Amino acid sequence: MLEELAVYSYPLGVSIIFILLYLYFRLKIKRAEKLKLKNIKKREIHGAVETDSPVENDEKDIKERGIHAIEDRFSFISKALPLALFGIWSIVVFIPYLGSIPSVYISIIAAILSVIAGVSLRPFLENLFSGVVISFFKFIKIGDTVIIDDHYGLIEEIGLTYSIVKKWDWNRVVIPNSKLIQKEIQNLTINDQYIWAHIEFYVSPETDLEELEKWAKESPLKSKYFANTEEPTFWVMGLEKDSIRCWVAAWADNPSDAWELRNDMRTSLLKRLQQEGVSFHLNHWKTNLISSS
Repeated sequence: MLEELAVYSYPLGVSIIFILLYLYFRLKIKRAEKLKLKNIKKREIHGAVETDSPVENDEKDIKERGIHAIEDRFSFISKALPLALFGIWSIVVFIPYLGSIPSVYISIIAAILSVIAGVSLRPFLENLFSGVVISFFKFIKIGDTVIIDDHYGLIEEIGLTYSIVKKWDWNRVVIPNSKLIQKEIQNLTINDQYIWAHIEFYVSPETDLEELEKWAKESPLKSKYFANTEEPTFWVMGLEKDSIRCWVAAWADNPSDAWELRNDMRTSLLKRLQQEGVSFHLNHWKTNLISSS
């Protein structure tokens, strides 16, 4: 009697543990899906750059695609969960009995599984696992404005194996999820959408800094994209051999407004400095929008 109990107690105990794990993960999946859907439905999505979209109601389209993608991802995870747990359960349950199986068969099975999982399916499984990881963490979400490998744009789609970044010029960059989670992502909207937009410029050393600071601080004020939460800020960032490196920064409500605000600041400041006869050092005149982000 005791021997029979000993035989059945191990698989029974393992089975109970895995049933509890299944119920726990099932609950976590449902909660995560509900939260993701709630967030995407209520969030306000701005394009990476303000434009008259050729697509009518582009924000609505992005939300609808995002909702479908979330539902598809979590549906797959819900269906794959019992299969994955069953596979692990089978291995754990049969561990005590491996000694009775000839080692040659175990070696053959292990070799076959290694070839299938390690060579044939490795890229797919890596991307799939990365997609599951992205589904449960919030470092990127559909509608986020990001900079990835100098690509400035919007997270348009997050699939199980790949994600799509819609660049500011409407070109798309498709990134495998396994690569995405390894990259350094500058997420401009992860917690809020405010941007302290700054521009960099160089002037000659003879420039009157007090007047320069005044002109620089005035450059954002007439822009409709300036969020008047505080007055603009001016810094002298470096003293070069033939020039002075300066920054001026002002608040914008979101990355799209920040893009336009930087343009307005550059235009206004350039006109004012030309009017006042202030010369720029040609070797340092920078207009790259991404480097000023």
